[in-house]
Amino acid sequence: MGATTLGDTVEKIKEKESVKEDPKPLKELKTGLDLNLDETKFILAKLAQMEYKGVEIEFIYFLLQKLQNHLQYLITKESK
Repeated sequence: MGATTLGDTVEKIKEKESVKEDPKPLKELKTGLDLNLDETKFILAKLAQMEYKGVEIEFIYFLLQKLQNHLQYLITKESK
């Protein structure tokens, strides 16, 4: 009746080993692109050097469009 089973022992060990810590606050996620002018230019240059095939072409095309629009936004913002 008073015998300790393997399952009971495992549960006791788990309880002792699990130290409850306060969860670290998560970084606030920003929406949109958080790239500066130099970072955007760098990414566009690297993407332009690569070769794409098949389905990748359409994806990269739209990605490049978005990055170029962001670059134009940054240039316009910087000139004001």
